[in-house]
Amino acid sequence: MLRNNVLAIAVTVLAASPIVSTVTPQHETIAIVGATLIDVSGYGRSTNDIENSIVVIEDGMIVAAGSAGQIVIPSRATRVDAHGEFLVPGLIDGFGALRTQAFGNAYLYDGVTTVYVPTVLPDGGGDGELKILRDASPGPRLFLGAPMTGYSEQGADPSDKPMLNHRLHDQRLSNQQLVARVDQLADQGFRGVTISYDVWPDQVDVIVAESKRRGMATLAEPSFTTYPYAIHAGVSALLHNDHYLLELAPPAALLDRADDLNAGSAAMHAICAVDPGSTGVANYGAQLAKSNTALMPTLAMEATADGLDVPNPWSAPSAGLIKAADLDNPVDPSTGEAPFLASLTPERRKRVRYCAWHKEAFDARLYQLGAKYLAGSSATSYGIMPGSGLHLELALLHRIGLSPREAIAAATSNFADIYGWRDIGRIEPGRVADVLILGADPRSDLAALDHIDRMIFRGAVLHQESLLEARDAT
Repeated sequence: MLRNNVLAIAVTVLAASPIVSTVTPQHETIAIVGATLIDVSGYGRSTNDIENSIVVIEDGMIVAAGSAGQIVIPSRATRVDAHGEFLVPGLIDGFGALRTQAFGNAYLYDGVTTVYVPTVLPDGGGDGELKILRDASPGPRLFLGAPMTGYSEQGADPSDKPMLNHRLHDQRLSNQQLVARVDQLADQGFRGVTISYDVWPDQVDVIVAESKRRGMATLAEPSFTTYPYAIHAGVSALLHNDHYLLELAPPAALLDRADDLNAGSAAMHAICAVDPGSTGVANYGAQLAKSNTALMPTLAMEATADGLDVPNPWSAPSAGLIKAADLDNPVDPSTGEAPFLASLTPERRKRVRYCAWHKEAFDARLYQLGAKYLAGSSATSYGIMPGSGLHLELALLHRIGLSPREAIAAATSNFADIYGWRDIGRIEPGRVADVLILGADPRSDLAALDHIDRMIFRGAVLHQESLLEARDAT
């Protein structure tokens, strides 16, 4: 399965559906007492967990976190007894969607407290308008990303014309124009940019440098620029494994794709004949290991679309909130089979599934070679659900080799380390108070994330069951 991923910035703002907020006032002082505070720093490789911890929260922020012998609990604090339980930061979906109030409820029910939503290129005729609900109540923290192209100050999509004509006849943006666009987006509150296919190497350098200066993440899906160059330039993340694995295709196939984005399918077919143990893969992995560039494979989308032994998305408790009409190409509710796969002949289905498993094998090898990972669900593609889709992504990261702790880090602390986000992703003083209290140990089994005992969101206790009870109002 290969997608011609068209990015964008045309946004429709929807009014929030009326719903009783499940968040208590944020001015309360809370002390979470007795839990094991799980260390997710160092890309999940650090193990400095704190047993019998105390976490103090005031005005929605974490003001203290440490062992019981180190932290003084304010006399005014409301104590949350969490002895025998485990604390992890609220989860971050690095590539999601927030289209309706039901999405907001579903995300929070599954412990996803922040969602990064990429906006899309206008006038591309691809994905059309992207619905974004900005004021879900309750809803996760919403971060927006925007596209960066090499030719349009508005981020317009040129994919309706031959790329050769685009390169020959359209005017490239100057360095000053690129910097101005990054600055405008940063001033408007965007948290990241996606470097699109028609951005040239020297332009990548400019975009990355200015984005770093403004504290914005840079995601990349290049075609006029190679992936190794993007890594060398210091982009934050490479997006979608069926894009960044194109680097392993023969040069002629990559040149064909640079002329015609639809030629990517031929390049992907070639990749599925490449040995994950090859020298080319080893060199790619070595470069990633030495860099601060992470991979965001969106494994859940591939596995759901191509039937790679994953649960039916409709089986998740929070899926009861979601309407099929709000998803893209949803799977069959009774069988879990994707329409794409069902439309193929048995022989073609077999080849597609083989290739999809092969791509997972590439990611497993890149992980072994030292690549770092970020978690993004790609909801709502191929029926990926908001909330539970991120849990599936973590399970699949574990399937390619990440330990449970490393998988949790991919949805929490890695965003702080790789994107430089200083406000979320960890349980430490100075960050927002988004904390999951788990009744089981997620270090040994990621299924513990499916059973959140209690949750602190924006410094207040969030009552999860009321999120499901609100389904009639969404």
